[in-house]
Amino acid sequence: MKGVEQIEHTIHHLASPRRSHTFWGLLGVLTLAFLLLWAKHHTWLGAPNDFMFGESPDGFKNYMTSSWHVQNDTSYVHYRGMSYPFGEHVLFTDNQPVISAAMQWWHKHVSSLSGKTVGMINRIQLLSLLFGVAILFLLLRKLHLPAWYAGLAALAILFLSPQNIRFDGHFGLSHTWVFPLMLLWLCRYEERYSRRYQSLMIGILVWVSAQLHFYYFGLAALFLGLYTLVQLISEPSLRNLRVRLSHLVVMILLPFVLLNIWVHWVDYATDRPANPWGFTTYIGYWEGILLPYENFPLYQWIDQHLIKIRRVDIETQAYVGMAATVFTVWALFFRRLRPFEREWDEMAYHRVHRRYLRGIFIAAFVLVLFSCGFPFAISGMEWMVNYFGPLRQFRGLGRFTWAFYYVINILMFYVLWNRSIRFKGFSGGRYPWFRWVIALAPLVVMGAEAWYFQKNRKLVLNPNIAKKEVFAAAPDHWLNKVDFSGYQALMPLPYYHIGSENIWMDIDGRLFKQMQTTALHTGLPDMGVFMSRTSIGNMIKSVQFAMNPFEPPELLDELPDDRPIALMVNPDRWEEAKQKSGHLLDKATLVYEHPELKIMSLMPDSVRAYSREQALGVAAEADAEALYPAGNGWRSNRDAGWSASLSYDSLTRTEHVFQGGGAYKGNIGDTTWIWKSRIPKGEYRISLWIYAKQDMGLTDELKIIQNSREDGHEINFKHEGLRFYLQAIVDGWALFDLDFTVYDDNSNTRIFLQKKAVDEPFFLDEVLIRRADVNLYRKDRNWVVRNNYWYKLPEGGR
Repeated sequence: MKGVEQIEHTIHHLASPRRSHTFWGLLGVLTLAFLLLWAKHHTWLGAPNDFMFGESPDGFKNYMTSSWHVQNDTSYVHYRGMSYPFGEHVLFTDNQPVISAAMQWWHKHVSSLSGKTVGMINRIQLLSLLFGVAILFLLLRKLHLPAWYAGLAALAILFLSPQNIRFDGHFGLSHTWVFPLMLLWLCRYEERYSRRYQSLMIGILVWVSAQLHFYYFGLAALFLGLYTLVQLISEPSLRNLRVRLSHLVVMILLPFVLLNIWVHWVDYATDRPANPWGFTTYIGYWEGILLPYENFPLYQWIDQHLIKIRRVDIETQAYVGMAATVFTVWALFFRRLRPFEREWDEMAYHRVHRRYLRGIFIAAFVLVLFSCGFPFAISGMEWMVNYFGPLRQFRGLGRFTWAFYYVINILMFYVLWNRSIRFKGFSGGRYPWFRWVIALAPLVVMGAEAWYFQKNRKLVLNPNIAKKEVFAAAPDHWLNKVDFSGYQALMPLPYYHIGSENIWMDIDGRLFKQMQTTALHTGLPDMGVFMSRTSIGNMIKSVQFAMNPFEPPELLDELPDDRPIALMVNPDRWEEAKQKSGHLLDKATLVYEHPELKIMSLMPDSVRAYSREQALGVAAEADAEALYPAGNGWRSNRDAGWSASLSYDSLTRTEHVFQGGGAYKGNIGDTTWIWKSRIPKGEYRISLWIYAKQDMGLTDELKIIQNSREDGHEINFKHEGLRFYLQAIVDGWALFDLDFTVYDDNSNTRIFLQKKAVDEPFFLDEVLIRRADVNLYRKDRNWVVRNNYWYKLPEGGR
């Protein structure tokens, strides 16, 4: 066999009993899909390297991490473009490692891709859609649907797919072919007596797709596990148990082991966050699955005339289509009209397909219930999450509803087509033409919804600033004015750090784009972090360097040399940067100033000098100002009035202690009382130290309630997330300091820590409540303390 005949033969083995119909049908579907995509995206398809999609920081990050990795990294698996000087494993950067590694190889060994990676990513996005419609078509042909029907159904499924929403954001999540290909291989798996080859192919798919985005692994693991359980319950036998479990090991466990070896071998970190926040928050909701998108006329009509619809976020938007919604209700609640007819067992392929389709339907339905938080997100049942183990890494459970979208639509087209060809008319043989209504109605409805969805989903196109001539077109641009060759890294101010789940310092969208693009064109790494599951230890060192240094920052010992760091400052937020990172700006020299950006040069060792000078200055201030005794070892600069100091020194068995002989250990989800008694009327500040190296340890929330002592009515309630009040990090402990007001002299004030739905331990030490207009001082060994801010004195500095 040669040429087209060989291709036809190969596709025949994948799908149809009539290979010529499948082959030419596939070409027709691909052609039609491309024409439709061209009609929608012709603006950028003619010049894919001239545009970046969308305005999402996530999408921009995906472009830039891939581009930096391809152009500047020397390793295929270690990314140095952010989190300097540590870098990160590529799996946690959202740069689709399997794709970026291939581009990097091409860049090194075949042809330069400098300035071209954005165009490559855009082309891959388009090819992914074409591959997706091809796989859907082959799967429907595998289920013996005619080529024309399978082609139209595949197009409708593709263009209404919830993964289209990710086309201009999380690129790794937009690959519409991944889950359908798993379904196709699973169908082939059921058709064969010897299934080792098919299980291996599914395992390879799971391993590869996890390197596009790790959520594909979570989706595959849950779905295949549920599917296997359904088949074991349906056909209980020792052989079935042995075969299916052994194949499940190949499909899921083997890829999981290989992925872990790959991650730990290259970037071994024992302190990545194991329990990221949001597992019971970013779940699916039935409104996002069974009701249209908000801009659909039907949604607006229901919302305005029938009942107000609860709004859901992007994580749960996986609308299956109105036809599939009706079909789901029919399949679940009308047993007389059950989807599979008994007479279908007369045909062998129906018997196989019924087992397969029933398995994927039950697995997808159970998975969608789980994705919607049942039962662990029900109030009072949150404790179940503690037993989910590694599954807790996949906190965006709403994404797992995608499985139901594909399965229910494939099942719908299969069932309705087979019912239509057996339909003989109503009683008396009347209206035999109604068979076409049964077959075509879901196609028409879903096709119309897909058309409306695509028509109203606008793709924002921005200039490709990954090309230097676009980004630095102006002669006075900093890339044309500043010589970056002598710097070792770039540091954003205000500083951003997202990824550890412990400390969350939000990005400035404009500054982030400036940082990442400058890093790409200069080859310098960004000291900021916007990635996933970042090492907690590395996070502490990075954030400590960005905050006021009460002790010499540990990061100074991690830097490879003494070359300067380029501080990239947003001029519009200069005062904020000065307040949070004044120690960096005070020691830096200005090298570039523009309304869009200030660039300053900082010698790293000057931060060490700043820390020493600051501690000695506070010690001198304490000697001069601390004239009045204030109790518990404190002295003040004036009559201290009321204050309270909690050292927890009696709790000596706590694993981690900041100062003194002990510290408090509690659970974040429980109520941890700090104070519950009278505080005189006035303005106050409360400061406390929390152990920063504990997973989720800094996510606590402070609540202050004031009630009248006469009748108990609430006078005031203050609820603050501690992360917004971080001041410094010392020896692995984080200081939080915030103000509050006592409004009534005759009131009780209750202060406590609690963040619901977080079942994790935390450690608390050195709490101080003081009047806002009073400074309290103390000295303790080699520390000088002002208002609970502990400054480490240099040796001989007392």
